[in-house]
Amino acid sequence: MRQKLVCLLFCASALGFMNSAAGQESHADWFDGKPRTFIVNGYSTSFHWPEMLQRKLNRYFDGKQVIEVKSATQGTTPIAKWMNVESGQPLRPWTNKLRPLLKDDSKPTIVLAQQSLQWVFGGRADGIRSEDDAVNIRKGADAIKQYADLLKSDGADAVVIAMHIFKKGMEPEIRNERLSLAAFMKSNPTDVHAGPDVWTPTSKLWPQAFQADKVHPNGMGAEVMAHYWFAAVLKISGKEVPSWSEEEMKSAMENPPALASADGRQRRGGGGMADRMLRHDANEDGKVTKAEFRGPAQAFSRFDKNGDGVIDKKELTTAGR
Repeated sequence: MRQKLVCLLFCASALGFMNSAAGQESHADWFDGKPRTFIVNGYSTSFHWPEMLQRKLNRYFDGKQVIEVKSATQGTTPIAKWMNVESGQPLRPWTNKLRPLLKDDSKPTIVLAQQSLQWVFGGRADGIRSEDDAVNIRKGADAIKQYADLLKSDGADAVVIAMHIFKKGMEPEIRNERLSLAAFMKSNPTDVHAGPDVWTPTSKLWPQAFQADKVHPNGMGAEVMAHYWFAAVLKISGKEVPSWSEEEMKSAMENPPALASADGRQRRGGGGMADRMLRHDANEDGKVTKAEFRGPAQAFSRFDKNGDGVIDKKELTTAGR
């Protein structure tokens, strides 16, 4: 069953990527050996895959960090929380977390935007109901354009935009976000590229590739996202995708995290602070390091009782006592 799922995932995702990138002709080459920065801009579903992307990039360049991946991610912060979609003005997360990275002009900067249109249409659950919802498709496309334009005006040399992963409680609106991205890309925006379709592979792996909350990707899900982003930026640059990246993803899918039970269903987990802290555990070793943690420093210090820069199982289980 698992082998069939792997095969289905590869076929569906390859088709999804081709559809998302159809009609794009790129003259970018971000893999010419010159130093660059990839800034990942997104929300809580992007806490971990950027670290895996960095690992893949370093392997591609024979262990050297030629392209540096930096994260500008914040929970519950899709496009409409990074900027005002009516006025086009940046909001506090943008000015505090994203803009400082964009203003660093020491190296060419490419933004990898794993984004969503939640709150663009009003309430969080409002969205594009179907392919016939022309009004909201255009509204979403306009929001994506404002977002891409602001990124470039703030210093991004290029932007790659992908939409939300699978989100069971908000379908089909989440799936339909890609209709707005496709509508925007028809205008052939300069230095803007359609990113990978991560909705299709994550929908095929729900809930195995998700944490106990069935919303945020676990290690398997993050590995899947990292592979498709790695493949996307290589293809934009006209490069072949090395087979080892797909093999890494396949290995992660064949060896799901302990959170997934033998029958493929998620075990129920608690919703306390310790569980939320463990969402930052990128390598799933039961510990959270400063490098893995994406929240505020004071929150990390609250758990790190001995101040060694690592929050271990003992500190997590005694938190709040």
